Amino acid sequence: MNKSWFWFLFNFYGWLIVIMSIVTAVIVQTWWVVLLGIIGYQFVIFFELTLGRNLGKTGRMRLARAEQENRELRAEQARLLGGIEERDRKITEYQNQVAQYATPSTE
Repeated sequence: MNKSWFWFLFNFYGWLIVIMSIVTAVIVQTWWVVLLGIIGYQFVIFFELTLGRNLGKTGRMRLARAEQENRELRAEQARLLGGIEERDRKITEYQNQVAQYATPSTE
């Protein structure tokens, strides 16, 4: 894997937030606003990592495969739960029929 050591510096939105904070600091003449821009940059990096945008080509492929496998497992789980519910319904119907014939009728 040929990943750059400084991959986090190539984030356009992060740099946009830092530049906007510098412009804001120049306008209001309060330089601590730049710290808000740096914190915003870190939030952008964090959110893009959680959304999988900075994974690279192979990372995105692995994420897509994992998501597909997750969908398949959920479909299999739903199918199995449906089978269990159907089995329980049939058992209940059978027990009701047995109970109906086992109780003496008062006719």
